[in-house]
Amino acid sequence: MKKYLILFFLFVVSQLTAQSDTIKYFNHLIFRETPYSKTEGRIQLTEDESKNTNHFKLSYDSSNRLILIEYLYKNNLIELNRSGLLDGKRGLAPKTKIEYIGNEEVRTFFNLEGESTTNGMGVFKEVYSYNKKGKRVSLKFYDKNDKPINNSWKVFEYKWKHIDNNSVLEKRTDFSGVNVPMRPYYKFYNVLYKFNDNGILISMNNVDEKLNLINDETGIAIDKATYDENNNLVNFKFFNAENKPVVGTFLGTAGGFATYDEKGNCLKYATIDLDGNYMVNKRSNDAYSRYKFDTIGNLIERSNFDANRTILKRRGVTNVKYVYNQENPIELLKTELYHTNFKTTIKDSVFIRLNDKIEKEKLVEDYNQLLETLKEHPSQFEFIDKTSYTNLVNTQRDKLKDSMTVKEFYQIVSPIVTSLGCLHTRIVDNRFFKTAHKYWLPIIVWFEDDKMYAINNCVENIEMNVGSEILEINGISAKEIYSSLKTTISADAFNANFYRGDLNVNFLYYYHSYFGFNSEYKIKFKPYNSEKEIISTYFVDESAPSYKSKLINKPRLSLDVKKEVNTAIIKIKNFNFFSRGRQNIDFFKEKIDTYIKTIKEENIEKIVFDLIGNRGGNPECTNHILSYITNKEISFYEDNGLNKRRNRPVIVIPKINNNISSKNIFVLTNGRCASATSQMLAVVKHNQLATIVGEETGGTYSTHPGRRIKPLKNTKLALQVGTERESVSVPKLSLNKGIIPDKKIEMKMDNIINDNNLLLNYIFNLK
Repeated sequence: MKKYLILFFLFVVSQLTAQSDTIKYFNHLIFRETPYSKTEGRIQLTEDESKNTNHFKLSYDSSNRLILIEYLYKNNLIELNRSGLLDGKRGLAPKTKIEYIGNEEVRTFFNLEGESTTNGMGVFKEVYSYNKKGKRVSLKFYDKNDKPINNSWKVFEYKWKHIDNNSVLEKRTDFSGVNVPMRPYYKFYNVLYKFNDNGILISMNNVDEKLNLINDETGIAIDKATYDENNNLVNFKFFNAENKPVVGTFLGTAGGFATYDEKGNCLKYATIDLDGNYMVNKRSNDAYSRYKFDTIGNLIERSNFDANRTILKRRGVTNVKYVYNQENPIELLKTELYHTNFKTTIKDSVFIRLNDKIEKEKLVEDYNQLLETLKEHPSQFEFIDKTSYTNLVNTQRDKLKDSMTVKEFYQIVSPIVTSLGCLHTRIVDNRFFKTAHKYWLPIIVWFEDDKMYAINNCVENIEMNVGSEILEINGISAKEIYSSLKTTISADAFNANFYRGDLNVNFLYYYHSYFGFNSEYKIKFKPYNSEKEIISTYFVDESAPSYKSKLINKPRLSLDVKKEVNTAIIKIKNFNFFSRGRQNIDFFKEKIDTYIKTIKEENIEKIVFDLIGNRGGNPECTNHILSYITNKEISFYEDNGLNKRRNRPVIVIPKINNNISSKNIFVLTNGRCASATSQMLAVVKHNQLATIVGEETGGTYSTHPGRRIKPLKNTKLALQVGTERESVSVPKLSLNKGIIPDKKIEMKMDNIINDNNLLLNYIFNLK
């Protein structure tokens, strides 16, 4: 009787665990190399979002234990292979049921019809064992008759020893009790898995009984993985026991990388050499594979390529396409095999358009139109004398050819425009903003001491890490690139700080306007902290992942209160809240009002206005800031006819409510601070309203606000010309210098790499 009661109790427990308490939806699952890793989702969806896309549905019980994994489209089970590559689905089936009985976790598997089946590793049942602390310690496999079997990697039992919170030692045996490697073709035996704090695998380490690293038969001991913010596995590299990069494993490469779309679908999987360039691997005999997906997440095409980007034939097939029923996307209608390597003969229309030639007569017409326009500047010869200007004009005119592209013409006329030393007098090639991102260089750069560094790693070559020094692009040295681009940047009084500051933000615009667009970019670089020179090629028809979104989507206004250091940071990206949309100015003021109110209510003593990179905008915004940090009326703009006509604020009237002038106020600056921003800083410095921390600004106390005028007739290059001078009411400062900070601190490349904000740290540490 007791035996039957126990069986009944176990039955009840298993039924209870089958009832879900929480359901979550995901596009994909996090990659799992070892079955020790938890099954977790990647790129979460709402329930509504899941209704129109392939997705994993994960159900949890009231103890937050995973009890059911389903791969679905509109509540219909679908095959796992539709999800593509690098998903954590290896040990699953379309439906995986999980039950918890005592100290065991039992997984069983079901096909599209809901019938019992094997999982991706060829087993009918998996049984995990847990220790008293609730951690996995072993896993065994069984067939449909509950008899022990080996999985497809010849493993019957996994055993795990917990070394610390983030490390687990794994050993495996087959059904006969013989130790076996990770996979039959991956000869790691004793494997020390290391995880990050979120439980995601970051390295596999081949070790001896004392946990010392040892090389396998191919000479590697470590396999390191890197993930992006969506937990997509983006690259892996191999190292020997001395922690040096090497070629090895069953792939016979130095590692690999993968790229993804926004839904987490793997678009490319590639293997690489020690320089990070494509390398054919031994297992699949290709260098990379490309995949395409439809809008609901079905894999619809795959193809393979060698290291020279030539499509490969497999059994006479160059690529495979999967065709689904449009009315019922869960139904695969057919698989199409293509045997011909189609060679593209159609030229890219974008390059054709960008490289159109314009005859000399029209170029001369635009040249003369430009010269006439520049005469409208009220201080045309403030920073260049007439003789030098005339010589420059004649020299550049002699460079006009019988026919030229817009890019070539832009190279000739830009130095004339920038020779006026006026920030607001500039010439712009708007074609850049109309050219798709895929044609842009996929790098964001930082200039320092005449050198250029990458501060992102979206070139597919994973050796180009953050901080890599870029030596050349398409054979042109970084130094030459910098000196060429400076000739196209309009800066007040030729301020060198502004050149660098603006290039660090708008490099891609300046680069492509001057050097144009190419179908491929050869980039020579040295990885961070390495003297090794590597050349890698970026091809625009195999675009890198989106790399601008984080920069583009940064909020223009934000408040960050750090109570632990009694500091509030108000970040103002720019003051471009124009009065033509009055609600924009109101929006700015309301936000600042809310921020200041919060600061007062929380009794924060240090207030930081972070204006780094703020190129200027509407002075009504800067006036609003000043009104909070002064306790008396102060002069702002000079009292003159121009300012009255433009309705500029001459006097700053202090706020009565929530005035913060008695608190410790700081303003952060760098070389890109210019125009209205630098004028505000001049007033701050003159009236000692705050402590300015950072770099000399790129603008001065005086500037010439610009107005747009008619673009050049034939090249369509846009023009803006400075009008009458605007100056703030401060003692005359030198026109050839920016606003000098009270505490000069310059951010360096190493500070950026290590996320070490020297300016904020200085303020945090002040007593």
